[in-house]
Amino acid sequence: MTVSPSHAIERHIVSQLLSPAARAQYHTGDVSHAELRPVVAEIERISAAYTGHSVGATIAQPVSSQQAAEAYALYYTAINAAKIAHLAPLVTSEKKCLRVLDFGSGPGTASLALLAALPHDLSLHCIESSPGMRSVAERLLLSWQGPSRVSSLSFSSSITEALRDEPFDLVVAANSLAELSEDAAAQLMQQLSSVVAPEGFLMLVEPGQPQHTRRLMKVRDSLCSAFTPIFPCTRRDPCPMLAASEADWCHGTLTWAQPPLSCQLDSLLGFNKHRIKYSAFVFQRGGSLRPGVRVIAAAERSKRGTEVLVCGESFYGVTRIRKGARSEGTRALEKALAFERVELSAPAQPELPEGVNSSRSVL
Repeated sequence: MTVSPSHAIERHIVSQLLSPAARAQYHTGDVSHAELRPVVAEIERISAAYTGHSVGATIAQPVSSQQAAEAYALYYTAINAAKIAHLAPLVTSEKKCLRVLDFGSGPGTASLALLAALPHDLSLHCIESSPGMRSVAERLLLSWQGPSRVSSLSFSSSITEALRDEPFDLVVAANSLAELSEDAAAQLMQQLSSVVAPEGFLMLVEPGQPQHTRRLMKVRDSLCSAFTPIFPCTRRDPCPMLAASEADWCHGTLTWAQPPLSCQLDSLLGFNKHRIKYSAFVFQRGGSLRPGVRVIAAAERSKRGTEVLVCGESFYGVTRIRKGARSEGTRALEKALAFERVELSAPAQPELPEGVNSSRSVL
C-alpha cells in the first residue's frame, strides 16, 4: 500500500522523538494522554504566540527549548509538509540530486516533504536561527530512510553563508515573511532569488490567511520580472486580483489524509486541521507559463447559466457558460474546484462560445 508523504513523515518523526512506550502505542492506536501532555502544553503556548501577533511584527522566540522544538515537530511538521509535498511535482529536473536551500527550515519541514515527495536525492542547506530547531532538523534529516536520500546536509543560522555558496536548484521559504517588515521582506526576496540556478525553482509558502496572502501576492509581482510564475498563476503581469479588490486573497485549501497523531493532537487541542488553507507561489527561472486559467471560485448556477470566477493570461473575472452552451466539453470547467487549473480550447471571456472543450489539473 502506498503511504502518503504526510503519513511517512509523521511515522518518521514519531520514531525519532517519542519514547519507546509512546511509539508502541502509536502503532496500535492512540498514544496515552500522559505521554502527550507535555507536547500539548508546548503546542498550546506556541500556537498562542503565532496567532496573536500582527503581520510584520517580530515574535518573541516561541521555540526556545529542545522540548518546544520537539513538540513543534510532532504537530506542525506533518501539517506544513503537506503543503510542500502538494507543490513538489512542479519541481522537475533531469538531475539525480538536487541542491536545495531550505530557508527558515524549522525542524526540517520542507526538506522532509521534498524527500518524501520527490524522486531525487537532495543536497540540503538549511537556514534556521533556533538552536533547538536545528538540532531536531539534523536528527530527523540524517535518520531519514526512503527512496530519496540526503546526499549532504549543512546548517547555518543566517542567509549570509548561503549567499557565498553555488546556486541552488530549489529554494524554499515557508512561513518566513510573517514577522518581517515590507522592506525586510523585499531584501530577503532579493537575497533568495539571487541564489536560484538557471532553470531552478523558488517556492514561497505562507499561512492561508488574508493579510499574509495579500502580502505574498505583492511579493509575487516583484519577482515576475526575473522569474516565471508556474503556480498558481497562468499569467506574469501584475496580479489583477490585487488591483480589483482590497480584500480578496488568492489561496487554496488542501483536503488531506490526516495522519493519526495529528488527528489525536487536534482532538486534545480542540483544533481542526482536516483541511489546510494555504497561500503559495512557485517560480522558475527561465520557465514557461502553464496553459489555461486558475479557478478562483468554483462554479455557481444562475438564471443565465453556470458562472466561474477564473484568472488567466488575458482574462480575470467571471466566465459564463450559457445554459444552451453546456456540453460534455464544458464539464471539466463546471466541476473544477477552487484553485484547480483548467485548460480551455478557446480563450476565457465573459461568455464562453459554444463548442468549448475543457480539461482540469490540480496543479
